[in-house]
Amino acid sequence: MRYRSTLLSTTLLSAFVWASQTASALDTATFSEEQQRDEVIVVTANRRPQALNAPLARTTVITRSEIEQYQSTDLKDLLQRQAGIDVARGGGAGGQTALFMRGTNSNHLLVLIDGLRVSDAGTGAFRWELIDLSSVERVEIVRGPRAAQWGSDAIGGVIQIFTRQADGFQLTGTVGSFGEVGAGIAVGDGSQSINLSTRDVEGFSAQNARGFSFDPDKDGFENHQLSGRGVLKLPQGTLTWVGRWLDAMTEFDQGISDFSQMAGKLSYQTSVGAWQLTSEAGRYRNELVTESPFGRTKSITRRTQLSVLGHRYITSQLQWMLGLDTVREEGVNVGSWHERRTHWSAWTSLQGGFNQFSYAASARVDDDDRFGRELSTQLALRWQVNETLRSFVSVGEGFRSPNFSQLFSPGFDGLFAGNPLLQPEESLAYELGLDWTPLVGHQISMSGFDSKVNDLISFTGPDFQAINVSEAHIKGIEIAHQYRSSAWFGEANWTWQDPVDKDLNQPLLRRAKNKGSLMVGYDFGEHTLTAEAIYVGDRRDVGQEILESYTLINLATQWRISSQWSLGARLDNLANENYEPLLGFNAGGRTARITLKWQPDF
Repeated sequence: MRYRSTLLSTTLLSAFVWASQTASALDTATFSEEQQRDEVIVVTANRRPQALNAPLARTTVITRSEIEQYQSTDLKDLLQRQAGIDVARGGGAGGQTALFMRGTNSNHLLVLIDGLRVSDAGTGAFRWELIDLSSVERVEIVRGPRAAQWGSDAIGGVIQIFTRQADGFQLTGTVGSFGEVGAGIAVGDGSQSINLSTRDVEGFSAQNARGFSFDPDKDGFENHQLSGRGVLKLPQGTLTWVGRWLDAMTEFDQGISDFSQMAGKLSYQTSVGAWQLTSEAGRYRNELVTESPFGRTKSITRRTQLSVLGHRYITSQLQWMLGLDTVREEGVNVGSWHERRTHWSAWTSLQGGFNQFSYAASARVDDDDRFGRELSTQLALRWQVNETLRSFVSVGEGFRSPNFSQLFSPGFDGLFAGNPLLQPEESLAYELGLDWTPLVGHQISMSGFDSKVNDLISFTGPDFQAINVSEAHIKGIEIAHQYRSSAWFGEANWTWQDPVDKDLNQPLLRRAKNKGSLMVGYDFGEHTLTAEAIYVGDRRDVGQEILESYTLINLATQWRISSQWSLGARLDNLANENYEPLLGFNAGGRTARITLKWQPDF
């Protein structure tokens, strides 16, 4: 990378200096088991369990209790009110969904499910609309580059979804607008659990008259999922397993897509001397079949992951991590291309503190058998000014390897073809953050970020072939406020960003310059009531067409009827706002959803 020499030397020098000062260090990252139970735990930021306030990165965790409290329909509803995240969906349930973090492209976000990479090998995209929240335990969001920990794709950040760990027996049934019906069953004993869910939505026309393939019929969605996880205690360690199966169908104007996914992972944790070791092996398979007026296409992704992570304390104040990762990826577009590649990487990190300062330094080398080596480094420093105020600064690199379609697609009659000579996209990002606790129960945070992405892949070569030409510059500010009392709770955030294509001097598409949300709730004891408002400002779409701003007002309630029965309800778009989420696509208008849950005591 063009920035690596300066940043790497700074990282290594800083790590050496700080390591030498640990005799007077303040231990800010060691937590007892009792403290950890009281804290929200995050894994994704540094690839090991830590309290939420430990990583030196802007991190959010959405827990299972919050998912049930908000009664969100799917991940889009859950993520669209988060700071720094833009969500764009074409149509209703099952419609293709894109997510942009801090103004970067949708494929600049690394998505993991239980530690497994789940993007499509051909397009680099992830189908957010396929995840049923009934099978989700929590969602972790880490903003900003994390290539020094995770490698390719983590330019804008990382989102990791953890499948649910059921405890007891639970049966749910759901009905909603546009002919929605659903059901779910969860069984577990705290160590082993199984979750099964099904959902069927008749839907509405995905496109309007401005759409390129408008057909005023109903575009439906079906989704069936099975997931499980468990823990086995062995004499020398702990073995954890997770598995997931999905079968889904989504209709779009003049077309239909069928999806099937299978994933599984084994993880073994043990101790060797001072080292805590974790070994993981996982397998992911995704198949997509689409029929449209342009014909029938079939694409397949197969991915095998292996990793070994080691963690130890050099002193009580200084933590050291080492890791080795390998990914074997295979992509198939039937009748077009069939490709494989192997990716190896080694990484290390230090995390500790001295006096009122905490720090983290990471470096990673990735070796791709098609693109050679990439070096990524990251450095962060936090200053605890006093008991109520702290600030941090970070700088980090990122990169994204081209996907198989960008490399090998034959295009359409020779147009929009891939290019096997493409090189990875590269980025450098800076962030300055502030956290303030002015009063008990209040938490205010602010982050300013500045990112540059070079060698962006653009279909602007001869005959619109893919080439490395574009440069993007993204700057922005995120402000958030959280409030908790014995009964009242609330969250508010605002994001201002300026994502620009420097080559064309135009705004990047589908990313609002201003967006914000406000949520206020009250806990009555036996039930909760929440209200939220989500504002999305003007944004550009294809052809630099301006999409108007919109505001959504949503209500949700959760009512515990008895010790075994509870009822949840959600009303979206209370004001029935009419807007286009994407150019030529419809939104659903006012919708309602009711879920009844039975959880017996046996």
